[in-house]
Amino acid sequence: MNKMVFTLVLTALLSVGSALEVSAQQKIGHINSNELIMAMPERDTATNELEAKRQEFIKQSEELQVEFNKKYEVFTATGNTLTELIRQTKQAELQDMSRNIETFNAAADQELTRIQQELFQPVIEKAQNAIKEVAKEQGFTYILDISTGAVVYFPEEGTENIMAAVKKKLGLE
Repeated sequence: MNKMVFTLVLTALLSVGSALEVSAQQKIGHINSNELIMAMPERDTATNELEAKRQEFIKQSEELQVEFNKKYEVFTATGNTLTELIRQTKQAELQDMSRNIETFNAAADQELTRIQQELFQPVIEKAQNAIKEVAKEQGFTYILDISTGAVVYFPEEGTENIMAAVKKKLGLE
């Protein structure tokens, strides 16, 4: 009986030791990717290029606005002397110019967003690749990004995707 209890205790201790050993093999690290990207010189280059393009769009928008203001001033100064047909034509022209300025500004904002993504994507990819390389080199199992709360690295092998089980649990299959 004592041998049986001893064997059970020993087996339990060995299995707990194995479980501890497996969990001890898990190495988790963290990084603030925003801080990393802010420190990269490529980010400064991308920021400068984006700012130059933004200034170019601002200048073009201001030129359109100056042209509009000049025509508006002429219209308000001479509006009482114009015939009704010419006054309506000038008002329509001013409204079109105003819409065109708004359209230009909206298009410029969209273009700046596209340029920003184009300029910063290589910087982000370089940072992500460096994180993955360091994680692999130093034997990390997971790297957490504390700026976003996301897992930025995990080993593809040895992990199990539980999507099918969760979908089944939710009745989505």
